[in-house]
Amino acid sequence: MIIKIEQGTKYYEKNAVLRDINFTLEQGERVTILGKSGSGKTTFLKILAGLIAFDKVKYEKSDVKIAYISQKPVLFSHMTVLENVVFPLKCQKIARKQREAMGRIFLEKSQLDKFTDMYPYELSGGQQQRVSVARALISEPDLLLMDEPFSSLDVRLGREMRQWVFSQIEDLHIAAVFVTHHYEEAKVFSKRILLMEEGTLTHATETEIDAFFGDGMSLEGVYYPLEDWRLTDEGVPVHVENCLVLYGQRYWSVILESTGEQKFIIAGDETIDLGGKAAIAPVRREHNA
Repeated sequence: MIIKIEQGTKYYEKNAVLRDINFTLEQGERVTILGKSGSGKTTFLKILAGLIAFDKVKYEKSDVKIAYISQKPVLFSHMTVLENVVFPLKCQKIARKQREAMGRIFLEKSQLDKFTDMYPYELSGGQQQRVSVARALISEPDLLLMDEPFSSLDVRLGREMRQWVFSQIEDLHIAAVFVTHHYEEAKVFSKRILLMEEGTLTHATETEIDAFFGDGMSLEGVYYPLEDWRLTDEGVPVHVENCLVLYGQRYWSVILESTGEQKFIIAGDETIDLGGKAAIAPVRREHNA
């Protein structure tokens, strides 16, 4: 176990923003935290990162290497993109040639290799965030804290970065705590999903997750939760990306033609050509209408 928190409480101006937090995290474990703005999620991540402290707590924490990706990129304005990315390696006394070679690899994976010698002020907000993500991963941390890191990226790039980051976490067996408002991110990232409400942290049930996201889609003026949708011959047009298994259940990863959004649709026994066009529709239309 790398983190164990019991009865953690944090005050701001005598108001409790975190109340009686109980939380544990094992090495390599992934946890997702949901919650409305102002519920205490960012404060909790900052405490895990060591940036601020609980006012009252019983806290056990292993000596682990931590990386933190905030909602907004925080870069050194006087450093180039490459210098920003390799800064953690410089702190680890890794030789300049070696760290720069590693940095160029990570910039290429982040689609930032064209901006190696540029400065943060010359980049867009999304590009700056990609630099932050690359910098967090390059040092192979034991614990990665992510506060909605993909929210400033466009749909396509956000999906590609998300898949790359999640694969790095899996391959390197990194423990991670992930704050998101994105349904697919939450479902794909971890089995363990927690809900932060008014400073309290609890296990999120499937009903609470669905209620939080209000996830699903409407067809002909009727709203259906995502679990009701399947691949069909007619319905909402999609492109089928691939088939994957999450928590023992097969899903189709599909992209909505109309918006470019990614959805995970429960898969049955059907077969389909990946990359091809298809459609999805709710299987309980007659039941819900």
